[in-house]
This record gives sequence, structure tokens and C-alpha cells, in this order.
Amino acid sequence: MDPVSFHKLRLAMQENANPASSLDVLELEHALREQLEACGLFDQIEVGSTGDPDQLAIALCRCAADVPVWEAGHRLERVWAVLRSQATWEVHASTVAEEVMDFEGAMILPDGHHFLTLHVVALRHSEMAAPETVQDAEALAE
Repeated sequence: MDPVSFHKLRLAMQENANPASSLDVLELEHALREQLEACGLFDQIEVGSTGDPDQLAIALCRCAADVPVWEAGHRLERVWAVLRSQATWEVHASTVAEEVMDFEGAMILPDGHHFLTLHVVALRHSEMAAPETVQDAEALAE
């Protein structure tokens, strides 16, 4: 789904439900961390939460050295499927560029009255840049 359509649907959801409790957000954080670590595509994962109803749970990941960003995006679709498995309604969108993948999801909890939102950014793995000159290399060695 394109991001504009996603944002319209998420806004409609937010107008008809309340943000989930901090305990529900914490549970989503833990499940998200477990799923991201278990997939083996990332070498750095940071998960947290915000008070922003557009992104109650957030994550920033760096792809492992041999993992292209598009593959991480594909895997996040499967991670989301696990996270939203008990939801009564869900919507999600992702965009992939050469350096970054952006994933957003929103769901209504089984009670039908509360929602959770998620925003995950995955960055392409980057090697430390090689020194451009011998003097730069010597400066790094010091």
C-alpha cells in the first residue's frame, strides 16, 4: 500500500479508537525485538516507544553486511504478520530505497476499542569508509 493511503486509513482508525495502554505498547516492543532478532537479517536493532499515536512503537535497524534493504523490507512484512495476528483490523505500508526501508503498521486490538501503531526504519549496512590518503590513515592509527 502506498504511504498516502496508509496515512488516511491510520487516521480513520485513530478517530474511531483509543491508543493502547503502555503495557500493550511494551508487549509490542518485546515481540518486535524478538522477531527482529530471530530473523537474523540485522546486526543492530534498537526498539523503543513514543507518545506519538502515529508511532507508539518504533525500531531502528541496520541490515547485516550481506543483506540488501529490499530483503529486510520483505522480512518485515512477515514480522508484521506475526505481530498483528490477533488484531481485528490492520493496515501497513512500506517504502524501499537503495539506502533505507521504511515500514509503518497500525492495528486494532482484539477488544475493538484500542489501537497500536508501529514504525520501523532499516538502514543499509555500511562499512567504515577507507581513509582517502596516507595521512588520513596515519591519523586514524594514532
